Amino acid sequence: MKQLFSSAIRLIRFLLISVIITSPVRAEDVNHSEARTLRESGKILPLETILEKSKAFRQGEAIDTELERDNGMLVYEIEVLDDQGRVWELEFDATNGDLLELELDD
Repeated sequence: MKQLFSSAIRLIRFLLISVIITSPVRAEDVNHSEARTLRESGKILPLETILEKSKAFRQGEAIDTELERDNGMLVYEIEVLDDQGRVWELEFDATNGDLLELELDD
């Protein structure tokens, strides 16, 4: 009986770890009120600063912007439509403006 119980515990642990490892990490949008508070406190850069920085990486029209909490990090996500009609997604660290990711959106 003790061996059966021990096997069941190992199986449960394995299943829990599998769920944790395979679960996608999702970014959580920051609402307008919190974004304003973060900006006013100096914890994040203004969106205008990030939009200017984005031009150094991809020219075009910013068609969407979001401030998200991603893995505990505050991230600006900017979508830029270029002259060829392609949409680029740029992610910046909201606290210092560093480019984190640049990819062509499918």
